[in-house]
Amino acid sequence: LRGNNLTGVLFKYLPFPELTKLDLANNTLSGDVETNYFLPLRKLRHVDISQNRFHGHADMLFSPTTLHANFSNNNFKSAGFKRFNSASKTLRVVDLSNNFIDHDASEFFRNIPPNLEELILSNNLIRGELPNPFTSENLKVFAISNNSIN
Repeated sequence: LRGNNLTGVLFKYLPFPELTKLDLANNTLSGDVETNYFLPLRKLRHVDISQNRFHGHADMLFSPTTLHANFSNNNFKSAGFKRFNSASKTLRVVDLSNNFIDHDASEFFRNIPPNLEELILSNNLIRGELPNPFTSENLKVFAISNNSIN
């Protein structure tokens, strides 16, 4: 459904338990994305809601099959990872760039999933210092430009 001029808010529930890819990018959808919105989609591997008008909190809470999440180019004010979420072992790519995410870096990076390979956070309002020590041995792409990180 990418680029179909969709407007409005997300359905309260997606009745597609076999869904493996959800691409709603490049529309004008808006509203909050509920905390557990994607969790019931147990086979979801790829979610792309980029280039919309979503706002509020972007919770990286997914099923263990999810590999890729693109929430870029929206109006999210905050985002977070759950350390003991089942997807924390499988999630590989997260793009939260070009939002208004306003977090202290030391807190935000504390719960980064250990197997994450790409974390793209450019053009947000993240500030402060990275946690010490900051380790993520699998991270290959780490984009944090245009933030206020020391």
